[in-house]
Amino acid sequence: MAEEITTSSSGSSGHRTTVSNAKFEVEKFDGTNNFGMWQCEVLDVLIQQDLDITLEAKPDDISEKDWAKLNRQACGTIRLCLAKDQKYFVMKETSAKELWDKLENKYMTKSVENRLYLKKKLFRFQYKQGTSMNEHLNSFNKILADLQNLDVEIDDEDKALLLLNSLPETYEHLTTTLLYENRVQMHLQQGVGRVLARNLRGDGNLAQNRAEKSSDRRQLAKDECAYCHQKGHWKDKCPIKEKKEPKANVAQNKNEDEDLDAVLTVSSFTNHSDEWILDSGCSYHMSPYRDLFSSLEEFDGGIVLMGNDNACKTRGIGTIRLKMFDGTIRVLTDVRYVPDLKKNLLSLGTLDSKGYKVTMEGGILKVVRGALVAMKGTRKGNLYFLDGSTVTGRVVVSNSSDESDTSRLWHMLLGHPGEKALQTLVRQGVLKGAKTGQINFCEHCVLGKQTRVKFGTAIHQTEGILDYVHTDIWGPTRTSSLGGRHWFVTFIDDFSRRVWVYTMKHKDEVLDIFLSWKQMVENQTGRKIKKLRSDNGGEYRYDPFLKICQEEGIVRHFTVRRTPQQNGVAERMNRTLVTKVRCMLSHAGLSKAFWAEAVSYASHLVNRLPAAGIGGKTPMEVWSGKPISDYDYLHVFGCSAYFHVTESKLDPRAKKAIFLGFSSGTKAYRLWCPELKKVVLSGA
Repeated sequence: MAEEITTSSSGSSGHRTTVSNAKFEVEKFDGTNNFGMWQCEVLDVLIQQDLDITLEAKPDDISEKDWAKLNRQACGTIRLCLAKDQKYFVMKETSAKELWDKLENKYMTKSVENRLYLKKKLFRFQYKQGTSMNEHLNSFNKILADLQNLDVEIDDEDKALLLLNSLPETYEHLTTTLLYENRVQMHLQQGVGRVLARNLRGDGNLAQNRAEKSSDRRQLAKDECAYCHQKGHWKDKCPIKEKKEPKANVAQNKNEDEDLDAVLTVSSFTNHSDEWILDSGCSYHMSPYRDLFSSLEEFDGGIVLMGNDNACKTRGIGTIRLKMFDGTIRVLTDVRYVPDLKKNLLSLGTLDSKGYKVTMEGGILKVVRGALVAMKGTRKGNLYFLDGSTVTGRVVVSNSSDESDTSRLWHMLLGHPGEKALQTLVRQGVLKGAKTGQINFCEHCVLGKQTRVKFGTAIHQTEGILDYVHTDIWGPTRTSSLGGRHWFVTFIDDFSRRVWVYTMKHKDEVLDIFLSWKQMVENQTGRKIKKLRSDNGGEYRYDPFLKICQEEGIVRHFTVRRTPQQNGVAERMNRTLVTKVRCMLSHAGLSKAFWAEAVSYASHLVNRLPAAGIGGKTPMEVWSGKPISDYDYLHVFGCSAYFHVTESKLDPRAKKAIFLGFSSGTKAYRLWCPELKKVVLSGA
């Protein structure tokens, strides 16, 4: 039974007074319904009547007479919302606060037992099969509200994580995505919003299907078959079912083959060579279009049996470049060239064997590794088509692995340098297996190396290391790094062109970083920094910074505002580093969140590449006075790696990770573990 209450509120402005009436229905509390919800509804009514003030101490500006009147009104409102048998022990109360507290003390016992019960209920809360997601969220919020009524405060992030933990397996990908996007902090409302959005997209037909199935059900007779509805046998022994099922399976397979054949037939009349079908049935990636291959080794590779038992000959194997939905270029290796095919096929089995996970829901197929979505496909009919396109290029035909493959590998190992730098190292004989250093085409360089402005060369001359140092700050990035960084600062020795890079959360960290770097390089070399060149940014004009330079005898050179060309060495270095970062992230297929790891490894590589400003020598060679001959320890940024783990005796001894570079000052590997979602260090 609900009590209808009419409330009125008035407000005045000058000589105008407005009064508005509103009716509310509050379910009367009988001692068995939810006291916390009832209390919330009654409080809302008191607020509407401007009577909620009576639940607090009496203000000084209200007279005793008015205060007594307000309390009588509030007590009346509260009692109207109580069932008759609940009014007896508060009938004579004239203080709204005492009446309120009396009810609360009776029905909301804030005991340890109640808190323990609700906390257990929250921590063990799981989705119940058959309930809607809205019902699930309402149940979750009710537990939180009951805990709040007992003065139990739970951190917002803990609420969000408990909600994600309660979701069914079908929400696993959403959970992974949310955890990756919110590595620093998670909020409950954000999680609820994404769950509801996912529910609207994916679960819309669930209730309808259940309703349709339930409407078709009827009570079966005691010995009636649920399949043919004849009497005398059960469904699992139904002779009609046994006869029909094999034929139904054949028909189903036939329809699927016809569906595929229909698509392939249509493609023969239209120019759909750019389309790729994501196929779980084929063992290899395959294409009938020779001009799509960026490299191709032609040979007689035997036959491939198709789903309709047709045999197609394999004429070669090679690589094809695909541009994904997000602009990332991915290279398919070991692609079979099968001219008799009518469509490009991407093997989901091959992707699975390489550590990728495939999910399909709502007409969208995703190929993921950790938190990275590598490929996406859209369903058309009963088939999934890749959201992307083929990057066509000149086919390089070879009979075996040739020198261009080796040069391309060194090109990737060294962070996508230009051909000139690569050829210099080839002439020095330090790149094993490379003979010419020629790179025919690199899509990642095309995407990452677009220049805007040319910076002039320095007009000063230096005679030794640390005589002249350039510095500049780059940032902020829109995407924070894994460690929450948004900036980086570079220090470049003019004589050797060696660069040091430090990532920062805030620009005001520059002075502390400079002092630490200054102490390190001066101790290593026994030389002092003589001149420091920077722009006119406030971080470099900071009084403590100027004072330290003055005390250390460092001459400061500043550029004119809005003329970055005057700080050409530093600006050019920043551009080189950022260009490499773009190329490396594109090639690795990693998100922008890995930019700090990429820029650190890029600086390591730049110091080992020939530079025109120092006569084609490498910065490390000029800095140390010794030629650099060891490049074999390098690895391609973003390549797969494995690190040793010591867990229980039956657990795997290694985990798969992604190579991000080396730890500062050592050759220990920095690896990103998608499973642990953190950077780990592993001995080289």
